[in-house]
Amino acid sequence: MRASGATLLADVGTGRPDDGLRTGELARAARLLAVRSRREAGGAFVGGYRSAFRGAGIEFEESRPYVPGDDVRFLDANVMARTGHPYVKRFREERDQTVHLVVDVSGSMAFGSSGHPSSTKGSVAARVAALVAVAALRAGDRVGLHTFDERVREELPPARGGAQLWQVLDRLLAAPGELGGPTGLAASFARVRASARRRSLVFVVSDFRDEGFFEAGDARGQRPGPSPRVDWVALARHHDLVAVLVHDPREDRLPRAGTLRLADPERPGRRFFLRTNRAVVRDRYRAASEVRRRAVIRRLRGDGASVLLLRTDRDPLQVLFRFFTARAGETSARRSPR
Repeated sequence: MRASGATLLADVGTGRPDDGLRTGELARAARLLAVRSRREAGGAFVGGYRSAFRGAGIEFEESRPYVPGDDVRFLDANVMARTGHPYVKRFREERDQTVHLVVDVSGSMAFGSSGHPSSTKGSVAARVAALVAVAALRAGDRVGLHTFDERVREELPPARGGAQLWQVLDRLLAAPGELGGPTGLAASFARVRASARRRSLVFVVSDFRDEGFFEAGDARGQRPGPSPRVDWVALARHHDLVAVLVHDPREDRLPRAGTLRLADPERPGRRFFLRTNRAVVRDRYRAASEVRRRAVIRRLRGDGASVLLLRTDRDPLQVLFRFFTARAGETSARRSPR
């Protein structure tokens, strides 16, 4: 059995992230998301982001007298020889960094097993993007936004400042309530690649439910036929690419609830029935879902992207902070000044 993006209609609603929101409600939701994101993205979170993604480089700023506790790796031998006293080098980070947030607003992102709009994959994706936007803007980076389903729906050019945050939040909240088509990763990444002309940090937040994207010809030319992943691989090669794979644990499990009517949220009218009383059916569904997710993660990493698996029943703030901390350790080991 092949796991697909089908949504259970028997006991779980579609739960679109912003179903029925009017303009005034969107504005209020944007304010709430802004307040929450700013409160959560405090100094430690922003510091974790800055350490994980250091920007363009590091340049020497000055030498100052050594004090106990300074890193002895940064002792300035030339100044020490001239003065007879220990001095350490200080460096200044050159960020000049651009962040592209690429957020999936396709139909499958409307799934949420709790029945509450705030726990759908789309809502969790919006919160992740908002947290990254706040951290990046506070760090002085430029932030741009692309939302997509079968194609790029919204594009916000990168910019700095508080006004940009409001622009990002407005689009994150408005788009999922209005859209819901099939997922078109290839067309979306082609557009992002065209707009990201200088080396950037690219965060893609999606459930990556686009089977054709992974099953067609190989992006490295090892199999015949055109590949939809050419632009994705190019993004990984020329940019710092992070894939945030949003996952609802309920997608892996079928309840024992008799015959269920299921629908594909990205293909209206495509419905079918599944007898869930049989344990073998439930077990095969769970196994197929697990195999698919592992294959997607393996392929994304193989293409050169960093992958962060984010479950909808986990706190995005904590998951992102742990990811930043891990990345910071790797970055520090690679980029310590000599």
